[in-house]
Formats: sequence, structure tokens, C-alpha cells
Amino acid sequence: MTFIRFRRTMGATLLSLTSLGAALSGCASQDDGDSYSVSVPVAAGQAMRLDHMISHVPGQAWRLTYRSADARNPKQLVRVSAEVLVPAGKPPASGWPVLAWAHGESGLHLTCAPSVMGLGTVQERFYGPWLRQGFAIVATDYPGLGEPGEALLLNARSEGMSVLDSVRAAHERLPSISTTVLLSGHSQGAQAALAASAMAASYAPQLHILGTIAVAPPYLDAQGVQDLLHPRNPHNFSPAVPELLSLGASLAQADPSFDANAVFTNRALALMHDAGSTCSSDFFPMAHRSGLTPATTLKPGADAALAPALKWAEYPSLSLSTPVMIATGAQDLHSSPTEQHRLVNALCAAGTSVSHTTYGGASHSGTLAAVTTDAHGFARTLLAGQKPANNCPAQ
Repeated sequence: MTFIRFRRTMGATLLSLTSLGAALSGCASQDDGDSYSVSVPVAAGQAMRLDHMISHVPGQAWRLTYRSADARNPKQLVRVSAEVLVPAGKPPASGWPVLAWAHGESGLHLTCAPSVMGLGTVQERFYGPWLRQGFAIVATDYPGLGEPGEALLLNARSEGMSVLDSVRAAHERLPSISTTVLLSGHSQGAQAALAASAMAASYAPQLHILGTIAVAPPYLDAQGVQDLLHPRNPHNFSPAVPELLSLGASLAQADPSFDANAVFTNRALALMHDAGSTCSSDFFPMAHRSGLTPATTLKPGADAALAPALKWAEYPSLSLSTPVMIATGAQDLHSSPTEQHRLVNALCAAGTSVSHTTYGGASHSGTLAAVTTDAHGFARTLLAGQKPANNCPAQ
């Protein structure tokens, strides 16, 4: 549960859809809006638009718009965006294997999407080594980010379907991209990657999932929910404050009957509304400066009113058929090491093969850098058809 994300400066936060189109207009689009769907039945995983993006990565970059399933209404589809990067050079005969990357929390507003903010230096430094190893990268936004819609914060099914549908759509438009996929993500994105792994066999059976790299994943089990709502030191500021406010703002978008006045104190209400329009890198310090603590943020009985959003944060399944790597920072204040260890134990108990490493001194965001070498090694092992180390106790 993090407020760390790849971005440039917040001066770009006020980008409108019009200016987004202008930014992408340097190269011709392979499609014009929904025209591609005129002669094709609409379906989840269908590409809608593909625009070249300016970047300095060792390859080519596009912004992709595609269709995904609506997590709250399976009879409807939503429009979602993603970044797609393809290595330079000739692809293997089977196509470039895919790193399906899911980003951490970036905010709830449409302009907080990484694909809107563009490929900044931090992103390019992260993506470059993967591209040089021969991975195409499909980095999805989530519904409500980058394209109009409801931003369902920490909705595991919504995130997981977006990850899978973005890969299907990218493969549809760019045949050099294969259907062999390594799932990976940080924080909220780690939740997305694990959810995608759980759903892949039934939701996107045409994809061949190699495994999952989950960096600093959240785990809102019964204990996790209690720790979020009733932290040990309720009179001190903690990451629970912006997280609860953002969950409230997300639930307010999704459910018009949600009564924020029954959940948040008067001091917290105005900030909750800001959560829906402010990107996370600005909202977190804003919440910190407000002086709010968990004790002064929530009213008695808030648990029940927030229950729907806490419920949608549950993983679809923890019994995964492919190996999982969990990376934990010993100094993580957002998704605590204890929380992540519970997740590892639950995955192991469900029969999942887990390779778990704790990185001493690493913070929530620092874990992403700390795991780089091990993550690349994990990927090479899977591509070679070998089994990574399993830290789970013998079943």
C-alpha cells in the first residue's frame, strides 16, 4: 500500500485528455478511437488504439488503449490504458517474452496514470535492463487512470484483469510480442500481479504465465484490516491515514450510496475529497502536513462503512500454479514485513511455490531497487524452464 510511483514532475498532473492527445500526436496512431471495433465484436483484451510515445529506452514505446472487464459489473467493459515497450532488434522466433508490469499507487485521478505522465528517467532506468534482456514490457494503468472511469483502489480483481487484458491487447496489435508472460509489480502492483496469476488460467487461458515477482505486496487479511483501521499507535501519523482517505474516495466514486460523513471526521472529509483529485506523490505529504492521525481521521463505526472496499482488496486465490518471488524490505512502513510474512505463509499453505527474500535496510520504495539482481535471476531461471528456489516449509 504505497504512494510511490514512477512519474516526472507534478506540473504534468493537470494534463487534460486534449493535451494528452497533442503530446502523442507526433506519430500517427494505428487506430482512431473506437474505429477498430466497428467490424469486430467487442471483448475484454481487445486493443482499441496504439500511439507511438517519445522515449529513450533501447527499443520502441507505445501508449495502448484496450478493453477490460468491469470488476463490479461483469456484463460491462471499461477502457484502460497502458505503456508498451518492445526491445530493439529482431525478436526470437516465438516472439519477445513479456514482463507484465503493474505500478504502485499513483492516485485516483485520471491524470495520475503513468501512461499519461510519460516515460520519465526513473521509468526508463527500470525498463532498460529488462528490454536489454529481451523482454517486451506491457505496463498497464488501472481502470479510472488514464481513461475515464471509476478508480477502484486496491481492487484485486480489477487490477488483475487489467494486467492480463493489457498483454492480450498488446499481442493482438504487435505480433512480435509473445504470449509468454512474467508478471511483476510493486506494492499495489504486486497485488495486481498476484491477482493476475490467480485469474490467468480461467480468465486469459491463451497466456502462458511463467511466474510472478511481487515486490512489497499488501495483504489485507483480517489482521491486515485491523492494523489499517486500528493501528498500534492511533495518535501518531502513519501511512494508514492517506490510505484510508484514498479508499474512502475510491468507494465514493464506485458507490453513490456511500456516506463519507459516517466514516470520516470533519477534519478528514475535505482531505478525502482531495484524494480523488490529487496524485499520490502529492497527496501523501498533504495528508502528513494535515496533522491527521488514525484516531482523528475515522469516526466510530467506520469499519462497516468501509467494508466493501476492504472486501474487494482480497486476493482471488492464493493457490497459484506458477512460482512466486516475494521481496520484502525490512524497513517497509507501508506494507509491513509482518504483513508480508503472513502473505508468504498463506501462499505456502495454499500450495504455492514461494521464493521469499527480506532485504535489510530497504524501505518500501527501496525494495524495488534492492531486488533488481535477484528479480533478473528469477526471470532467467524461469525462461530456462527451471524451477526457482522454494522457501516454503515441506508440505
